[in-house]
Amino acid sequence: MSSFSYTELHAITNNIAPESEEIVIALISEFAFNTFENESGWVKAYAQNVSITEENKKEIEAIIRPYCDEISWAEITTKNWNEEWEKNYFQPIDINKIHVRAPFHPESNSEIVITIEPKMSFGTGHHHTTRLMLEVLQDFEDRVLGSNLLDMGTGSGILAIAAEKLGANKVLGIEIDDWVVDNANENIQLNNCTNTKIELGTAENLALSSNDTFDISLANIHREVLVADLSEYSRVTKENGLIFLSGIIGSDKTTIDSLAQKLNLQPICTKQSAEWMLLGYLKKES
Repeated sequence: MSSFSYTELHAITNNIAPESEEIVIALISEFAFNTFENESGWVKAYAQNVSITEENKKEIEAIIRPYCDEISWAEITTKNWNEEWEKNYFQPIDINKIHVRAPFHPESNSEIVITIEPKMSFGTGHHHTTRLMLEVLQDFEDRVLGSNLLDMGTGSGILAIAAEKLGANKVLGIEIDDWVVDNANENIQLNNCTNTKIELGTAENLALSSNDTFDISLANIHREVLVADLSEYSRVTKENGLIFLSGIIGSDKTTIDSLAQKLNLQPICTKQSAEWMLLGYLKKES
């Protein structure tokens, strides 16, 4: 089997709870899944084949069974994934002045065009959290211009690419999976970005960054990672710098806000799309 083969979990949710889809995602987020999709009534999650064992599958099924009517597993390859996206899912999308397309889509005359090769990396602009991040980068375009920007959990690299196209002077993207880093670097090249670097790793990489390194820090990751790593994002963000967090739902806001307050982060904006939320903070002067 190719090294680019993946395990797909497909869960058809029930109505036992108002937010069954979000509950399922929260329950499985501790496992090795790195891409999630959901709409009303279903959840899909993806991981490299080697990351999900048969024992993992049994454990996952046991913990999500109360919230699901059906649970199924499939093995897919990068080739099949790309074919499915091209046929069914990834259509060009406009987010304010940013146009996101794939190489197989027509060229665009939009002011900012981002080309994404759709593989198993999260980030084509279609998920609510990605759209929220692309919107907030444009909302704060004056702060992005000339900035040194951090993009945690960069996925396809779409936010890093958008930041450079909006005028960021230097962009660092960090991603935990080597095959996702490869995809992000492919997209960096497709978009002729020269000021963006993608690193393999986690928030532990930031130990190499001094305090007050970045003007803006982005993290579009699930709640558990945000809670664990927000103090490190704050440390490397300059005073009067900005931090934008997404990958969370409305019920997470109180927890994130409370942690941010302890870190001297002042709320400056909230954006929401469906159940998904983006929280923005200003790092106040000490």
